[in-house]
Amino acid sequence: MESQRKKEKAMIENLTALITDGFAGTPGCPTSIRIVRVPFAWLTGQLEDAGGLVAGADYYLGRDERARFSAFRYEKRRIEWLAGRIAAKCAALQLADNSWETCWPTEQWQQLQIGADGAGKPFLLPPVAWAATPPAITISHSNGVAVAMAARQQCGVDIQQITAAIERVEERFVGPGEKEILAPVTAAYGRQAALTLLWSAKEAVKKAAAGPVLPNFLHIILTALHRNGDGLLFAVKVTDRAGGQGRPQLVWLHLLEDYSFAVTTAHQGGT
Repeated sequence: MESQRKKEKAMIENLTALITDGFAGTPGCPTSIRIVRVPFAWLTGQLEDAGGLVAGADYYLGRDERARFSAFRYEKRRIEWLAGRIAAKCAALQLADNSWETCWPTEQWQQLQIGADGAGKPFLLPPVAWAATPPAITISHSNGVAVAMAARQQCGVDIQQITAAIERVEERFVGPGEKEILAPVTAAYGRQAALTLLWSAKEAVKKAAAGPVLPNFLHIILTALHRNGDGLLFAVKVTDRAGGQGRPQLVWLHLLEDYSFAVTTAHQGGT
């Protein structure tokens, strides 16, 4: 048990400070959040040490979650699903305890279960002893890494590896005028990175949206951006499918190695 906790401390990574410290003082920046990243390579190694994929996963999952985990046919899908659940549980437990802990006793991992609504959006099924309203959670994964966020309001997180494939789908998510706004980012980091950051921003906004009908990428319109040290702040306008005036929303972004990373909240009042 102690060796497992040491591995968790070493490899479950907190990304919260990228937002709360990196954008401190910017209007609307969320503070009551926790963001956690879990690399698949660490997870698969730990599960092998724990006696195999299923045996190791049991440490983190409740009964219903174990049934869902076992139903996946492919190991790749099992790993990405499990990594996202570990990240989301860790973020939620940190927020509940107002701590930066990255490892917890078995019973806490297992009692805090995660369900999904009809659209696949994850939500917490808190244990009976949970004292407060459970936080909202959001999960993303991309090519070897999972990231999750817990917040006191609806939220969205996205992580995407930067690859040439983004250029082949540009017309699906880049609207008129957005390339011009992105020009400083393209000049600084290259076209693929700029496009991936925009994709991540829009994906995070979709995840934070409420209601049965979510905006599509072309209804999320980049209107301005600002550099903030190593981070980027995107202002977007979210319109409905009828083409209404739309509502403004902010997205906070970073480049992490060869990944883009985006965070947003649905109600932006600095909390």
